[in-house]
Formats: sequence, C-alpha cells, structure tokens
Amino acid sequence: MKLVCETCTINRSVPGGKRVFLKTILAIGKGSEKKSDETKIMLITTANKTGTKYGAVKNISKIFTRCLDEGKATISFIVPEHDVQIKSDKIQLTAFLKVLKLVLTGGRPTESVASATSTSEPPALRLPCLTINNKKTSFLNSKNVLSTKCVIRNRKDYPLKGFSRLLVSLQISDVQLSRFDCQILLLQKLQSLNLSNNCIKTLPKTLGQLRLIELDVSSNNLADDGWQWLLEPNIQSSLQSLNISQNGLSFLPINVVYAQSLVTLTAENNRIRKLPFAIWKLHRLRVISLAKNHINGIPETMRRMRLEKLDLSDNELFENEATVPDLRLVDEQATQHLQPSSLFQLAARVVIDKKLPYAFPGCVPFTVLETLHRTPLCGCGKPCFASKVYERAKVIVLNCIQTILNINQRAFADCVFCSQKCLRKV
Repeated sequence: MKLVCETCTINRSVPGGKRVFLKTILAIGKGSEKKSDETKIMLITTANKTGTKYGAVKNISKIFTRCLDEGKATISFIVPEHDVQIKSDKIQLTAFLKVLKLVLTGGRPTESVASATSTSEPPALRLPCLTINNKKTSFLNSKNVLSTKCVIRNRKDYPLKGFSRLLVSLQISDVQLSRFDCQILLLQKLQSLNLSNNCIKTLPKTLGQLRLIELDVSSNNLADDGWQWLLEPNIQSSLQSLNISQNGLSFLPINVVYAQSLVTLTAENNRIRKLPFAIWKLHRLRVISLAKNHINGIPETMRRMRLEKLDLSDNELFENEATVPDLRLVDEQATQHLQPSSLFQLAARVVIDKKLPYAFPGCVPFTVLETLHRTPLCGCGKPCFASKVYERAKVIVLNCIQTILNINQRAFADCVFCSQKCLRKV
C-alpha cells in the first residue's frame, strides 16, 4: 500500500525547528523477505530517496484524524520520537489509514466486520516487501515516482502504472492519442497540460474541474467538441493560456468568453470566419493570435479591449473601403418585421436597465447570462437583441500595441446598431 502525499516530520525530542512539507511516498509493507520481520512504514522524500523506515506494530502511540475531511492526519511514533504530518487526497488518505488499522489489529478485520461478512476466518492481510534488490522492481526505485514533470512523445514512454499524482506539467504529443486519457483527471496538482498533435475529438466536461494555467490542444480534431468544460468554475478562474490552433474550427467557441483569467489565446490555422461579440468581456486578455483563418471583419466591441498583440495575418481582410460591401441600407426594411422578444431577452433587458452586476457568478440565471454574452453591442454601448449584424461597416481603430496585418490590409468592423440614430453616425 502506498500513498503519494506531502509530509512534515517533527522531532519531538528537539524543540523548535522549521516545519517544511516535502513531496513524499508513504508505503506500508514487510521490512524484508523474512517471515519473522515485522511490518514497517517507509517514508520516501525527494531529499531521502533511500527512505526512512518506522516500525508499525507497537510503535505508534496515536493517530490524529480530526482533520481527515480536509485530507490531513498525523502519525505519532514512539521510536524515534517523530510526528509525521500528512497532507493528501481525502479518499486516498482514508484508504491508507484503513490498511494501517488492519496492521495494528493483527492483519485481520475487526470482529464486527468479520462476522458480518463471513462466518469463516477472514484471510490475513498480505503486504508487499519494502526491501529492493537487483532482481526486483518496485514503485520505490522508480526515478519518476516523485517527479513533477512528464513528457511523452512516444507510445513506449506511456506509463503502465499511471501518472505520478505530483505532476505539475504533463505533455503527451505526437502519439496519435484518439481519446482523452481519464487518468489525467486524477492529477489535482496539474497546472500545464499539452495534448498537441494527436487525434482527440472531444474533451470531457470534468476537465474543467482541474485548475490548469496552460492548456495546449492544438493539432487535434476538436471541430465538433461542445467545449462544455469551459463552463466549470475551476478552469474559468485559473486558465491563462489556451492554444486551439489547427482544429478545423469554423468559429471561435462562444464558451471561451467564460475564461475570465485568460491572458493568451491562440487559434491559428483554422477556418474561423467570425469572432463572438462577447470577446470584449475577457478583460485580462492581452495576446490574440488568429493568423491563417478566413476572418473578414472583427467585432466593433474589440475597441474596448487593451491588447498588447493582435495577429490577423493571412486572413481575408479587405484592402480598401471601395471593396467593402456596405449592408446598412437593409436596416430600414429589416426593422419593419421584428418578432416579439423571447423571455430570456426580456429578462436580459431588465438586467441591463437595472444595471445589475451580472458578471459575478450566481447573480442572474445562466440562461439569461448566456443571452447577454451572445448579444452584440451597438457602438453606443447598448445591447442589440433584435438587430442585424452589418458586415464591415467602418474601419476600426483598436487599443492595441502591436497589430499584425498583411500588406495594404485594414481591419473593418462588424457592427450592429440599436437605432436609426446610431446608424446615421457611421
């Protein structure tokens, strides 16, 4: 039985001292291959990879489990006078302590449990040997058992026994991975995930429960993905860099606007023609790379953003105003046959009129929030619930330090107008 965790060892015989938690593997097993040898608890850290062995039977004075719901426990040994504080996943720590309890009770379940499960004598607990020799292999002598970074670029490098739970950075590239490996969802400490150059078609919604800072899923087949994982609060608050290049996307996923911590967005070499008007809600976004797409106009709302770099090279932007179609004249005919507003639009209008802070989660229902995100804004700042999008109505001047365009090309805005008055201002 092993437990990947963090531990802090306190020597009770020496007062004071710093309490530093180290990445650790706790293992319960036989001290050697001798049958007479007692059960040991072995503590392996990055600083001491040979491990420290503690006697388990009649050598533990107390086990503190008051904070077990928080994934914390303390084992107090008699010899040496050490208190080992443990921080780990709650479920794994509970399983480890159950095995330790069986060891302390003689290697068999308690009488009540044994009588309830079977009338015969339950089998004794079998524990592995902690001693490693040249002929045996074990998780204890693995070089990557406490590693925080893993790079896989070949099928033969894929770990057979799963990933280390301490991984902070994981890269699985160029291995023709057709499905998302659900083992990744167990890596609660993971911050950087690179799954580029594979054949993944969908990403699970539970991916959003990880607190990733960087995610690279470029060069996959995510054109039909629902992007539901971007609706999870953990990924929304943590994700800072997202690369979705070369996935055959015909549009930029609308759920991207929920990643409020996003700083860098890369969506190169797709088939994107339009950008969502709600992209301006990404207030922390500084770098956008949209090279090699089919974009012919960008939302007027992007004037509200403070960008450091915007790459629109190799797109279908127009070179001069003479070649830009002006569709504003359709507005007079289109506004004569407007359909009644939906219930969601009516609720969204109330939110705008009352100036409710709908950006905060839980303030308004999600359906109304999604309506507000999808509704384009007029140049005056009012939402246009029933207006038509008029392509490339005017040249847009962005608040951007570096804008990359092809020679002679200019950025024209996709505009909507809340009234005839705003329309005449163009």
